Order: sequence, then structure tokens, then C-alpha cells
Amino acid sequence: MARVLLILGVWWLGAPLPGQVSSNVQDLESAARRHWAARDVAGALADYQKLAELVPASAAYQDQIGFLLAATNRSVDAVPHFRRATELDPKMAQAWFHLGAALWMTQQPDASVRALQKAVALDPGNGDYHMRLGSVYHDSGRYAEAARELSRAAKLLPSNAQVWETLAAAYEKQSLYKEASAAYRRAVQLDPKNAAVRNGYGNALVRSGNPAAGLQEFRRILEHDPDNVRVQVNVGYAYIAAGDMRAAIKQLSAVIRNHPRDAGAHYDLGVAYKSADDLPHARAELEQAVQLEPSLAEAHYTLALTFIDAGAPEKAVEQLRAAVAQRPAYMEAWYQLGTTLKQQGDADGAIEALRRAVALDDQNAAAWNNLGLLLKRKGDKAGADEAFAKAAALRKAELEAKEKHLQQGTKK
Repeated sequence: MARVLLILGVWWLGAPLPGQVSSNVQDLESAARRHWAARDVAGALADYQKLAELVPASAAYQDQIGFLLAATNRSVDAVPHFRRATELDPKMAQAWFHLGAALWMTQQPDASVRALQKAVALDPGNGDYHMRLGSVYHDSGRYAEAARELSRAAKLLPSNAQVWETLAAAYEKQSLYKEASAAYRRAVQLDPKNAAVRNGYGNALVRSGNPAAGLQEFRRILEHDPDNVRVQVNVGYAYIAAGDMRAAIKQLSAVIRNHPRDAGAHYDLGVAYKSADDLPHARAELEQAVQLEPSLAEAHYTLALTFIDAGAPEKAVEQLRAAVAQRPAYMEAWYQLGTTLKQQGDADGAIEALRRAVALDDQNAAAWNNLGLLLKRKGDKAGADEAFAKAAALRKAELEAKEKHLQQGTKK
């Protein structure tokens, strides 16, 4: 019940509507409060159901009935009562908030968002409402909207570590690692013993280009939890980001000796070996990674690159197809697949893959250019001209940006 109460927020024991107070209502109100204070949810629910019959126009009673039903894992039954509360009092922000939370718990994300948006609009100063809406956005994959709402929540609830942690995760999903690092730093300051949050902070630091600071955070975790395998692997990853492949290989090899079935460790070790131009060891580790965890799209992609470097494009294609099968939005894998198929003479397959690549990232000039070349060979002049025009425009914009950057540097 505690988790449900956390999602729903604070229960408000509202008063009956003015002019409708009777001794019976007052007695039931008192009884409901006593039952709730004793954590007798069934007793409190029965009291409020009676109160709702006595005062059918009370939105507060409907809201409280819904709250008690949801708190006892009956969210489906709670939804109609929350809806009724919003109908009786459309300006009751709490009822909209509870409705949004219950709709989320009953797997109705779109309706949940609409209800929570209503709650936020009615009470924009309530940080809990922004936090819940932001969390629903995040869990729905709407990360930019999540960051917006969670940023508002963080201003209203600056001491809430969970708000900062979820905000950091939303930034991370958008590859905004500097922003994620700043949010994680606040979360760590508020909850310094939370190893998961500190680990997230370390990862964000590494990805933002500060592997030394990330290593420092990982080592702080290992001081208190030396057997934390995930953090041990992340230490190796930080060494890779710092360009110290010897240290990375040493660290990750030690992890694998103790945990030979850790796919992530094999993957990172494969990356380290590849970065050190040791393709045989890289391929062996990456093959082990995909065998242990076939869903690891990055491992399939990196293994494909080792096959390309070794002059085995057929095997590369096999791994690239596995990568996009696991992650259909993997733009880099689609682009590499298209390029490899083009080199093999599979024009139709290459065109299909490159179309997928530019659909996912229309700012890839090389993909547009390769697509144009293939379409031209197929006799599709209009399609080729369009692709070439896209490539030319992107390259022109890139050149102008570089020239502007150089000019600004000269002025300094």
C-alpha cells in the first residue's frame, strides 16, 4: 500500500459541502477519521461510501473513496470515483491528480497525461503534480516533456532527491549529459548513500567528457560496496573513455575472471580491445557478449565493425541485421548496413537501409549522398536529385558553421 500512497500523494480528509452538515454526517466524518488513523482502510471506506450516499454532490467524498480503493490495489474500481469527483468539481486539482495516477496504474498512459496536465494547470505551484506528470512522461518515453515538467518540479521541491534523479535520467535519455550530470549531482548531495544515483552520476560524468570525475564517483561506491559488479564494469568503461586501454583491459579482464557470464563486461572489454587494434581479442569478447545477451544491439554493431575491419562483410551484414532487429531505431547500424550492402553490390538492400537511416536522422550528409548514388544507378533521377540536394545543403551548413567558428576564434 505504501507504494500506491506514494503515487497518489497525500490523502485529504475534506469537509462536507457547506449547508449539508448533519449530526449523522459529522458522526460518520469522525468515524472515518478514527478508522484512517488506525489504518483501518475497510472501515474508513465504508464510512465514506455512506457519506457519499448522504451527500451525493460532494466531490471530496468521491475522491476519498477512490483514494482508499486505489490504496488497496483496486485502481480499476477507483477510477470511476475520481472521474465522478472531477465532474462534481471540475476545478478540484487533487481529484484530477488522483485520477491521473490511477489511470497510469491501470495502464492508460494517454488519459493519465491528460488528467495530470489538468491538475498542473489548476495548481501550477504544486511540485508533486509536476513531478508525477514528469515521471509519467519519462516512463512513456517522452523525455523532452519529462525534463520540462521535472525541471519545474525541482524548483518547487528542491530538496526532493527523486525529482533530481528522474530529471537526470530524462536528460540522459536525450544524450544531454552535462545537464544530466548537474541533476545527478544535486540528487547525490541530497541522498549521498544511494549507490544507484551515484553510479548514474558517474556514468553521466564519463559521457559528458569527464571520465576522471566519473572514476572518482565509481571508486566512492566501491569503497563501501567492493563487490558491485556493475560499478566495476563502469570503471573499465571510464578507462576506455579516458583513452587508457591498458587499464581498461586489465580492469575488465579481472571482472570477467570473477563473473564470466557478464555480457556487459565482455562487451566493454571487446570495445577496449578494438580501440587497442587487437581485433582477434575484440571479436572473441564481442561474440561472447552477443551469445550471453543476444539483445545487446551495441555488441552486434561493434562486432560488425570488427568483421568489416577484418575484410568479412558477409559476417558484418549478419551482425548489423541483428543489431537493427534488436533496436529498430539504431540509426548508426542502419547507415553501416546500407554502406556495407552498397559495397557488396546489393543496391536494393542498401537503399532500404539508407532510407531507414535518413528517416531516423535526416542530418546525415553521407547517408543522403550514398542514397543519391544508389538511386542514380537505379535510374531514379528525381529521388537521386533530392538526396544529393539534401547532402549538399547539409555539407554547406556544416562548412558555414566551421567558418563561423574560426572567425569567432580569430576575433578572440
